[in-house]
Amino acid sequence: MSRPAVPAAQGTAAGQGQVTPVSADGAAPVDRSAFMRLIGAAQVPAPQGKVHVRLPHLRAELLNQLPAAHGGVVMALLDSVMSRAAGELPDAPSQTAVTVEMSSRFHRPARGALLAEGWVVHASRSLCSCAAQLIDEQGQVVATASGTFKYWLAPVTWSSIE
Repeated sequence: MSRPAVPAAQGTAAGQGQVTPVSADGAAPVDRSAFMRLIGAAQVPAPQGKVHVRLPHLRAELLNQLPAAHGGVVMALLDSVMSRAAGELPDAPSQTAVTVEMSSRFHRPARGALLAEGWVVHASRSLCSCAAQLIDEQGQVVATASGTFKYWLAPVTWSSIE
């Protein structure tokens, strides 16, 4: 369940004081996470109730010695989809949910294009429990995670969006 594109140069989430950044030409939404942009990952359409983030290419800088995706890259993808899933609940108090705790499991080396899937397990007014999995090009689960996220109610701003 992806958020619709914001047609204007900046859109504000109702009552939340949050800005949705867009590209320099004003046409396409830009991922709010500078780190996701840095590694080349982007949110893609997903079935209702899930969030998908795709990393289409593993650059050499993102690899460990095996070579496979560095554990930090794997955990960042899992963390991102869980946080986004929390913020995309229809009655979420905020679009922004920050990680309180996260547990991850690595099942096999993550190679090639990767797809992270995240979903909400349970949500309250302030906390949200989520789960996620990372899938490789062959459809194999390479890592899984669960985590607790706190809804961030203060305004959020991005100062250097390209």
